[in-house]
Amino acid sequence: MKAFTLTLSFFFILTGVYAQKIEFSVQANSGFFRYAGKSATAESYIHQGQPKISNYTNNPYGNKSGFGYGAGLQGQFVSKGGFIAGLQAGYEALKSKVDINGILLYNTSYDYLPGANFVQAPPVDARGETYLKNKFLNVSPYIGYRIGLKNIKLDLMPGIDLGFTLTTYENGKATTTDGNNTTVQTGLKHDKAPTDVRIKFGAALIYNRVGLNASYAHGLTNYQGNIIGDANFEAHSELMRFGVSYRLN
Repeated sequence: MKAFTLTLSFFFILTGVYAQKIEFSVQANSGFFRYAGKSATAESYIHQGQPKISNYTNNPYGNKSGFGYGAGLQGQFVSKGGFIAGLQAGYEALKSKVDINGILLYNTSYDYLPGANFVQAPPVDARGETYLKNKFLNVSPYIGYRIGLKNIKLDLMPGIDLGFTLTTYENGKATTTDGNNTTVQTGLKHDKAPTDVRIKFGAALIYNRVGLNASYAHGLTNYQGNIIGDANFEAHSELMRFGVSYRLN
């Protein structure tokens, strides 16, 4: 808590605004996470490997939203004039979704054509889905303004998100629709995603000690920035959060 307070003090010094009070809150949230950008996709296919632990999704960066959750702490200075300088920090588990429309089966991955080299066969039609899951330690500094509305307060809190990735996993499952009903699953640990820097706008509606929170964050980090040689590899995050908070003091 001391380190948290010192960090908040730093933001206060930068603003040069006299703080009327300091507020500490606990928070819990859920929301929806997805990827956008040139290479984010609604559909992809699974490569079946040998052994099965090498199964993977061709493009796991889905532009369909997956459900996420998180919890953390918030501390903020509130000036007499309503100016706010604060920091939120906590843990989040977020995932995106991509629909699976095919499986590239291991034993039919390549066809031989007379007089030609081996060529890759197309994936077999399938139905399923893959989730790309990231766990983050999230830090969000912000400045904003408090509006008093009779018995409630409205805090407007633009700022940034810094999502420090802890782990990245892919989990997928699909079944062929060709009558053989072959099911293939993925359970692959990826290299940790890069630190996700996002522009964020949040708001909180507060009554007494209880608050209802909502925010939108637009990622600036390219999750495929380590792929060299093709500018089309670009996927960034988008995140909607909804939650509740309880003020401790």
